[in-house]
Amino acid sequence: MRVLISADAEGVTGITSTNELLFGKPHYEFMRAMMTDDVNAAIAGAFDGGATEVVVNDAHWTMTNILIERLDPRADLIKGFQKHLCMVEGIQNADVVMFVGYHARTGDSNGVANETILGREIVEIRMNGRAVGESEINAAVAGAFGVPLVMASGDDVYEQELRATFPTVEFGLTKYAIERWSARCLAPDRARANIRSAAERAVQRAARGEFSPYHLSGPCELEVVFSSTAEAYMGSLVPGSSRTSPRTVTFSAADVVSAWKGFFAVLLLGWSATDEVYG
Repeated sequence: MRVLISADAEGVTGITSTNELLFGKPHYEFMRAMMTDDVNAAIAGAFDGGATEVVVNDAHWTMTNILIERLDPRADLIKGFQKHLCMVEGIQNADVVMFVGYHARTGDSNGVANETILGREIVEIRMNGRAVGESEINAAVAGAFGVPLVMASGDDVYEQELRATFPTVEFGLTKYAIERWSARCLAPDRARANIRSAAERAVQRAARGEFSPYHLSGPCELEVVFSSTAEAYMGSLVPGSSRTSPRTVTFSAADVVSAWKGFFAVLLLGWSATDEVYG
């Protein structure tokens, strides 16, 4: 069984601050090590469960975070930001996908480092009219390739949010959210034991056919509410997009993969107009 691990950082063991999450910040190197070790726990669990191949897609920010010199040598690493499928690049050659270090979406929750795709530039993203986070979007893209989501890890608020759509997914708990930038963190050994055992169970259950791909039937519409009108203005440059309000841009296509690719372009162009002032 071929496993793709999509690795984010906000849900990683012990991480609670932008000083850890962003390149160039004081504790960024600490985050890289913690992220790599969480990923290694998932790799080990996947192979414990019977995986034949594991590929890790670095999916956080610059997507150059994982320390390849510390990576489990049985796995390969997809590294770099220039990827059409972004956080699930490599899904084309996988049988199952795991979301390691993921987090709650931007909105009303207190999940640690809650955001959706870009961060402060985005107020909300909707898919076919429903507010969604990265997990729902990425699982839908994976589903278009016939690949089910089988396991995830992160904080307890993210788990609750995830189970609203994926109630049977295996989960590796890393921390209990208190607020966006604080949490009660599990000791690394315990958190990684959770991740490893969840990954092992997930592969075993997948081999028994217990998971189904997340399929969106028919056309797909992705909609973003940007934090500023300038971002929406630039995002609406993408052919086929529609600016439906001063801060809102939508992109629709016949299938979710095509919708994602056009929408990704909207987000990137909108991001180019970010600034320190909101409104």
